[in-house]
This record gives sequence, C-alpha cells and structure tokens, in this order.
Amino acid sequence: MPADRGWWDCRHLGAPAERRGWQHGSAGRIDEGCRVDCWLCGDAARIRAARFEVFGEVEIIRAAGWLAAWLEGWTPAVARTVTGRWLAEAAGLPDEARTGALCIEDAMRSALTGWPQENGASDEH
Repeated sequence: MPADRGWWDCRHLGAPAERRGWQHGSAGRIDEGCRVDCWLCGDAARIRAARFEVFGEVEIIRAAGWLAAWLEGWTPAVARTVTGRWLAEAAGLPDEARTGALCIEDAMRSALTGWPQENGASDEH
C-alpha cells in the first residue's frame, strides 16, 4: 500500500536516547546531500523497534520514517528483502528524491550486518 505523502511520525526519527541494545548503520554524506543513520533493536526473530536519523530532503525523511514504522515486527530476513526501488515506490517518493531511498537501504543493510542470525549462528568466520 503506498504511503500517504503527508504522513509524518517523529517517533521513528532521530537516534535513540539510549543506544545500548541497538544495531547502527549509516550511509551517504551530508556534503553530497543525504546522510542516513539507521538504528534497529530486536533479536534474531523480530525487529522490535526501528529509527532513522536523516540529513536530507523532507521527502527522504518521510520515507525513512515510514520504513521505520513498517519494519517493526518483521523478521530480519524480511528486512533484508527491502530495496531502495521498493521503498521509493511504496513511500511514493518523487523521481528527484529516489536516490535517497538507496541511501536509506544502504544504512539499513549496514545496521543489519551486526544483527544476530535467525538460526543463532554468526556471520563471523
């Protein structure tokens, strides 16, 4: 279902006040027009909370907030299927803001790299 372009939920925006227990990832650069920090909290089975800290256009901030709300309750495996293209379409991003969706995806994937594996195993060798 496409996101309402007027939707805004600041509960999912900004860094968490207490960062212990959160996985963090970032992507982009402020001097290039967009930087995104992703914060995920949960366990191997579920993402309990998600937050994005965005330095960029308002449309990108809205898309990140929408994705954070959407991620809550899903498994890490489902989160790994999210792509920038899907996010841009689902969040109704205008063409000029679609590269920001890739930055959001990259930040989320970065946060997921430290996530506990669903089967209890680690990625580390």
